[in-house]
Amino acid sequence: MKSIGIVTEGHSSLGEFLAENLREVFLDSIKINNYYFKRLKKGDIIEDDVVLVMIKEKALQIQGYVKDSQKIIVIERTVKDGQIHNILTIPPNTNVLVVNDTIETTLETISLLYQIGINHIRLEPYDPEKEYKDIKIAITPGEKNRVPSYIEKVIDIGNRCIDISTFIKIISMLNINNKEISDRLLKYSDTIIPLNRGIKNQYKEMITKNERLNTIINLLNEGILYINDQGVIELYNKAFSKMFKLNKDIIGRSMEEIFDNKVFTFLENVSSKDELIEYQGQYINVKKITSEYLGRKIGYCFNFQEVTYIKQLEENLRQKLAKKGYVAKYTFDNIKTCSQSMKECIMTAKKIADSDLTVLIIGESGTGKELFAQSIHNASRRRNQPFVAINCAAVPESLLESELFGYEGGAFTGALKEGKAGLFEQAHNGTIFLDEIGDMPLSLQARLLRVIQERQVMRIGSQKVIDVNIRIIAATNKNLFELVQKGLFREDLYYRLNVLPIYIPPLRNRKEDIIPLLKEFLEGNKKLNFTKEAEDILINYDWPGNVRELQNTASYIAIMCEHTVTPEDLPLYLLNTDNFDYYIVRLQSTVNISKAIEILKIIKDSNLISKGIGRNGIAKILALKGIFITEGEVRTILSVLNELKLINSNIGRKGSELTIAGQRFLNWYENRRKHKPN
Repeated sequence: MKSIGIVTEGHSSLGEFLAENLREVFLDSIKINNYYFKRLKKGDIIEDDVVLVMIKEKALQIQGYVKDSQKIIVIERTVKDGQIHNILTIPPNTNVLVVNDTIETTLETISLLYQIGINHIRLEPYDPEKEYKDIKIAITPGEKNRVPSYIEKVIDIGNRCIDISTFIKIISMLNINNKEISDRLLKYSDTIIPLNRGIKNQYKEMITKNERLNTIINLLNEGILYINDQGVIELYNKAFSKMFKLNKDIIGRSMEEIFDNKVFTFLENVSSKDELIEYQGQYINVKKITSEYLGRKIGYCFNFQEVTYIKQLEENLRQKLAKKGYVAKYTFDNIKTCSQSMKECIMTAKKIADSDLTVLIIGESGTGKELFAQSIHNASRRRNQPFVAINCAAVPESLLESELFGYEGGAFTGALKEGKAGLFEQAHNGTIFLDEIGDMPLSLQARLLRVIQERQVMRIGSQKVIDVNIRIIAATNKNLFELVQKGLFREDLYYRLNVLPIYIPPLRNRKEDIIPLLKEFLEGNKKLNFTKEAEDILINYDWPGNVRELQNTASYIAIMCEHTVTPEDLPLYLLNTDNFDYYIVRLQSTVNISKAIEILKIIKDSNLISKGIGRNGIAKILALKGIFITEGEVRTILSVLNELKLINSNIGRKGSELTIAGQRFLNWYENRRKHKPN
């Protein structure tokens, strides 16, 4: 049986990968042997019928081990067809770092990329001695671990595979004339980008994908328009063409050519918020979204909705509100607390409940503002009347006015024939809760002021005033007084709302509530005990998401823990509150802390590639870094790290593993070093 020898530098996955490439075409008809330069000894002879090497320099080096140098073939390598798409999406003229295991293979990879047609970006070879802080993208053929950590996006094109040209040379040298092998080679060629053809076939794939994209966006009822940063149209759908009555293709044309001056100026200045434009007798809601790639603005996407479509959204929203039943579910009994400040807050709210005056609830997100609003309603004389809630930040501005005030039939294009009552009307005799009032548009604040002053509303499109008997409870997580000073909130409205203010303290200011509330949320799932370490972490955490975040943590613990809650059972982001001074003191008093940190880094890197590492391996890596250490010193440091539970030391091939505590400590130590003043 004829044979092929593959010679690589040392034992690695590359040799096996190339062998698998060959087997895809030759199957078992050819014997494949792997050799390694580092293991070849003087006098060794490779007797295979074909000998494959990676680069020309190695072809010269291997001649002393081969009887006939004409058997040596330098492998031409390329990439798989599906691995180039991510590179093609990189914006033109972007600087991109290319990383491989040596400078020679790095330059070879760059040459390959240029050869297959990647010429729209600037490729920079990686030098480990340099920093590339201005570069955000890297390309690597299976060497992700060598890419600097500060690179934001890594495109791994995988190990380069054998090109068709090399297969043809092998088949010719072995004098093979086998139809099955030829058929398999043809099938194999469909999976790669041949070096002599470039990326021609990629265009077919891109056309197919574009057709799929066009099919999807043309199913939408909303108009879609995408322009690049030069104002040139690159994409639009049928709904957009229908809205603006376009009968010809506009790809590649500028917006100024398509729209009249009024529409063009409007689209130029439209913001990311919903804005309304009238166009040839129809009202269209428009939103503009900036498209960015790694912090660089590359274009804008416009979304267009006809008012008739908005009307459907409006009706869906109305139905959802109706399904809530306008019923307040919670009372003061549902507010659990051990905090004196929270108890005082509840007492204030109970007193306020007896009044019909406007209430302003102030508190951070997740503190339970709606819980208080519902409790106030249920403790008031209006408890048997509707409780209507709306989040002023969650409803688009184009819908908010009609939802709050309602409209008459035929008030605008797409309005329901019978008209619609607004939420103020539907809350008649009850309470309306205006959540996130600080996000209400200025245009609606004047109308809200009239409702508060006169207890009257007027539907859109109507001249009729409707009396409403309502109590208004507003809530915000913003400083309304600061918004007033910045001109973002009406001063007169602020003073109308701030009649009976209630401030709900954040969870971090009532730490005595954290553990009892957490256990309350776990009630019904399982009875769990907490270690003191776990409780300390929970109590010392700041809880920026307040009670809502605490509920999420309870859900996490219920899934992750069976009996006793330890720090390892908590979400990782909670663990940043640990005090690592103890570790520093202990390490400094027993071992060289710099060497200990380097060992933790080595173990971390080894764990990332799912490999264990022993004392000897650690000592060798440290030596490469210029840090010389004996195996005995490594053993001592590992013993201390294991005792501190920063690592788990295992006997045998598995080696040492970094614990969660070890990861936290290493991250903390490195961040501390970065931010330490010079």
